[in-house]
Amino acid sequence: MTVPGRLLGLLGALLLAVPLTGCSSRHPAVWVAPHPAAGTAVPASSPAPAPTPSPAGSSPSRRPAAGGTRHFIANVGDNVAPVARLGYNLFDTGPDPQTIAGLPAGGQALVWLGSLDNADCAAPSYSVDQFRAAVDRLVGNPRVYGYFLADEPHPRTCPSTVADIRARADYIRAHDPTHRSFIVVLDGTNQCGGTYGCEFEALKPANSHVDLIGLDPYPCNVTAAACAYSKIDDTVRRAQAHGVPPAATVPVFQAFGQSCAGSNYYRLPSPAELRTMLAHWAALVPHPAFDYTYSWGRQDSSCPTLVDSADLQAVMRTHNQS
Repeated sequence: MTVPGRLLGLLGALLLAVPLTGCSSRHPAVWVAPHPAAGTAVPASSPAPAPTPSPAGSSPSRRPAAGGTRHFIANVGDNVAPVARLGYNLFDTGPDPQTIAGLPAGGQALVWLGSLDNADCAAPSYSVDQFRAAVDRLVGNPRVYGYFLADEPHPRTCPSTVADIRARADYIRAHDPTHRSFIVVLDGTNQCGGTYGCEFEALKPANSHVDLIGLDPYPCNVTAAACAYSKIDDTVRRAQAHGVPPAATVPVFQAFGQSCAGSNYYRLPSPAELRTMLAHWAALVPHPAFDYTYSWGRQDSSCPTLVDSADLQAVMRTHNQS
C-alpha cells in the first residue's frame, strides 16, 4: 500500500492564465502539497514537445547543488514559520512569484508543477503552455530551488510518462538552467508485475533527464512491532542498480501514520524509530542535495503527522540544524 500521488487544484492552474503584475493573486490558504486526497486537473492545451534524447548510455550533466543539504517538508500551507523554526528551508509552493518572495530569509521554493502521469493517467494540472509560462516567469529567480514535476508516476500504467517528464525536464534545462527538476519514484511490486526495479529503470536520470529523484520507502506500519529499516537499504541499493546514482537521490522520511486517516496501514514512528530511520538514510546517502519529510499537515491519507508530535519535531529539529 502506498500513499497516493498528489493533484493540484484548479486554482493553482488558473494563476497562470492571467498576468501576475499588478494583482494580488496568491496560493490557497492550504496549499495542495504532495500526496493529497483529491484535486482538479486542467486539460492540456497543446501536445508535449518532442523530447531531446541523451547520447546512448549517458545521462544529462547535473548542475551542482547550491550549498549543503536543504530540508523540505510537505503539506505546510501558507504559514511556514513553524517548520522554519524546525530548520526546514525548502518550501512547497506553487509558481506565484509573490508567494516565493515572501518565504523566510534563506529559504527557497520547490515549485510544484506536477501531477504528471499518476495511477489514473489524468491530464496534468499544468498544460504544456501553462508549465512553460510558469517556468518562464521564474527563470533565474534566486528564491527558487527547482521544480517538482511528478509524485509517484507510473510508466507501465501510463505509457507516455517518461516522455512527458523528459520533455518538461528538458525545457527547464534549456530555459532555466540554474534550477533543478525533481520527481518521486515509488517502484513497488504492484507497479512492476510482482518484482521490483521497473520504475527506477524507466525513470532514471538517463531516461527522464530529471536532476533529482526522491525515494519513499516508508518502513513503519501496523503489521509489525518493529519498523522494517531494511526496506530503506533495499530500495536505495535497487535504485542505484537501476541507474539512480547517490548524487541524484533524495531521501523521503516517514513522519506520518494512518490511525486517524481513511486507511490504517502506516503508523507514526516513535522518536527512537525516526532517529534510526535517519541513521539508515545517512549511511546510504550521506550528503543529498535535499531531504524530504512527509508530512507536516494532516490529509485524508496521512493522520497523524509531524504537526501532532512535539517529540518527533524535536528529532527533526536536531537533524535539520546539525
